[in-house]
Amino acid sequence: MKAYTILFLLFLLPFAVLSADAAAAVAADPMIGAWMKYRKGDFTGAAEAYTGILKTKPKFAEALNNRGLCRAASGNYSGAVADYNRALAIDPGMAAAYGNRGLVRAKAGRYREAMIDYSAALRIDPLMPELYHNLGMAKKALGDFYGALDDFNSAVAIRPLYPEALFNRGLVLLQLSDHKSAAKDFQRVIEYMPGYAEPYYQRGISRAMTGDNRGALADFSRALSINPKYAEALSARGLARIRSRNYSEALEDLNTVIGMQPDNAELYYRRALARTRLNDYAGAEEDCSQALKRRKGYSEVYFLRGIVRGELGNREGMLADLKLAEASGYEPARKLLKKERGR
Repeated sequence: MKAYTILFLLFLLPFAVLSADAAAAVAADPMIGAWMKYRKGDFTGAAEAYTGILKTKPKFAEALNNRGLCRAASGNYSGAVADYNRALAIDPGMAAAYGNRGLVRAKAGRYREAMIDYSAALRIDPLMPELYHNLGMAKKALGDFYGALDDFNSAVAIRPLYPEALFNRGLVLLQLSDHKSAAKDFQRVIEYMPGYAEPYYQRGISRAMTGDNRGALADFSRALSINPKYAEALSARGLARIRSRNYSEALEDLNTVIGMQPDNAELYYRRALARTRLNDYAGAEEDCSQALKRRKGYSEVYFLRGIVRGELGNREGMLADLKLAEASGYEPARKLLKKERGR
């Protein structure tokens, strides 16, 4: 549940065709046959079926729109855009084609063009929550968090139980430091879709930011019970366990996640914190050095390694690290160096 975009279908046929009647239904309306192939994931077959329809009805805008969907699902984005363009040339009032073209453009990172398409679709159909959601996603990708928040609010106002919009609104609220409101959105997603790990993880982040470390720990653990290989949740639980002074358990989490992400400097720093609390200064020093290999100028790590080296009796190394941390603008290093110089 990390990034939601919704495909718009111009037609959503409210039928439940029994197997005995399927052939007759397809024969009566080839659009049903194409739609059934699409629903089964046979995007190439569905596109071919729509192409057959278009041979006899070349200006059938619905078929062009839906073939665009099939092409987009197959990764043929240029072909999809060409179909949406043709559909809109025939029927400029087709909101679904604007929305679908916007999705393809967003997929290509062309968010401003996607926003133009979503806005055009909304002028035609201002009550389609998916359009507001996808417009919000484009604004979020461009860093316009307040604009994205407005759009997610509109989507939820139209459809209060819209888990994708609630989840992505929660992410935007986290960016805007409204952690309590973010937690409420993730809670609503969890109530509606309890089997997903991501909302628990994000609610855990929200809780941690408000000082509810116990609640954060519970959420990270719940996320990991759903997805034991969720690296971000392992890292976050490791930090939460450090804050709870469960250093041995934190070390277990961080050992596991470092095995999954061996080039992540932050993980070595967190493990160094846990090892420092367990008086494993040699291990902590090594972790700090590993972190600095992966991220140059990491002031917090220079500071911690300085502290650790002091515990190991290496005063010269301690002062050198503290000076490097101070040069990076790390205020605790400046204060400690001032105290050391006064001795």
